[in-house]
Amino acid sequence: MRVIRAWASIRALSVLMLAVIVMPAGAAYDETEYLKPEAFLAKVYGENVPSISLMPLRGDTRKRAEAVLGHRYSGMRLRYWQQDGTTAWIIDEKSKDMPMTIGIGINPEGEIAVIELLVYREPRGGEIHQAAFRKQYLGMRLTEADALSGQVDGITGATLSVDALNRVAAMALVLHQSVQASP
Repeated sequence: MRVIRAWASIRALSVLMLAVIVMPAGAAYDETEYLKPEAFLAKVYGENVPSISLMPLRGDTRKRAEAVLGHRYSGMRLRYWQQDGTTAWIIDEKSKDMPMTIGIGINPEGEIAVIELLVYREPRGGEIHQAAFRKQYLGMRLTEADALSGQVDGITGATLSVDALNRVAAMALVLHQSVQASP
């Protein structure tokens, strides 16, 4: 009887260990907050942060934004801040399995002035939060083909995260142009 109980205990422990090993992707990711939205906005605007605005995403702006993202955007509106020709955007975009939250500030000349990774939720690829990597985006604009004006050197093991950051940077530039064109 003791042998049967011992084997039952071993079998139960084996099943538990197997469940942990084959846990589905996306089931146990840590969330790393690198920067709060208020701190990002302070980097863009200093002490005089403007009030939040909402931009309805429709028409040509929606088509262009979805084209640079490479997929349909599910939201109907986007939060943004605008002051003296500078806009700031906080956008979530899926990397591999989970969304990351990115803040992008665009100056009046239509160039990326600030780019920050606010929250990262993947097990790999978080190196994109490093300032040396993000520095590549500063000064980039949107080309006539709605692409980033410069090349971004990737990070080994973070290809999907880099691609997502590229998409969001281009999207923020498209949105900035749309806001600047509005009366």
